[in-house]
Amino acid sequence: MRTEGVDIDFRFVEDVQSIENVRRIVLRVSEGDITVTKSDDAELRYCVELEGASAEIDAWSCRVRHAESIAILDVMANDFVRISKCSVFIPPQISDIEVHSSRGSIQVRDMPSNVLVITEHGNIGVRDAKFVEASSVSGAINIEGSEGCSARSIDGVLKCSRISGSVQVEIQNGSAFIDQVEKNVAAVSEQGKVSVRDVGGRIRLISNKGDIEFEVLGLFGGGEIQTYSGDISVQLEHSSVEFRAETLSGRIDTLHSVNAAGMGPQRCAFRTGEGARRLYVKSVLGDIEVN
Repeated sequence: MRTEGVDIDFRFVEDVQSIENVRRIVLRVSEGDITVTKSDDAELRYCVELEGASAEIDAWSCRVRHAESIAILDVMANDFVRISKCSVFIPPQISDIEVHSSRGSIQVRDMPSNVLVITEHGNIGVRDAKFVEASSVSGAINIEGSEGCSARSIDGVLKCSRISGSVQVEIQNGSAFIDQVEKNVAAVSEQGKVSVRDVGGRIRLISNKGDIEFEVLGLFGGGEIQTYSGDISVQLEHSSVEFRAETLSGRIDTLHSVNAAGMGPQRCAFRTGEGARRLYVKSVLGDIEVN
């Protein structure tokens, strides 16, 4: 924002929009912290906090467009007006919500809708939605209480918890923490650490250089864990699985017997409980620890 010789003013811009017959709302906010929550009535309400030259703020406005059953709200800064905060209140009958931003945090709370959230540089938090799809380049992502989620982060910390459906995540250099998932979990990592616990369905955890931790808390659907050079830690205290582990040049640390031939691969196989599901763990260079 250009500020040379310009008096900076602060102002709130509020408006109400009728969105009859609208099923999907798309929010495009160029910057600033964004909060999306449920409205008390059937109308779309928003409040934008602005900084900039008084004359430029007076001339500034949001743009609202309609396309069939979609309403698009554009909240864009310019050379003289900066967006600090944007609060949007959406009726609960809206089935789909999209939020797009270049920078700034995004919080979506208590919306019984499918939610798509994308930001380049900022944190994302979604609580108590339906299916959630979230992506951030460098910010943290926290998804809690949804019916299912798909999330991607390059450098941030990714957390998914209390998910009644399935989870699919992808990270590069960050880390992922996944807890209390009733169905399946699929996680792919390049270098980041992946920690998973309390899953009811199948798992598929794959990492190149990052470590993987998996803790079983009761019955689950079995699955596979693989790394190239990352270490793997598995806790099977409350499990019922047919377990197999193999590492090409790492070591296996367990109380159960390990088969090893000189400098060759190490392998381990045993059963816990009734061996209801199979869990296969494999690493090329990494160590495997089993408790």
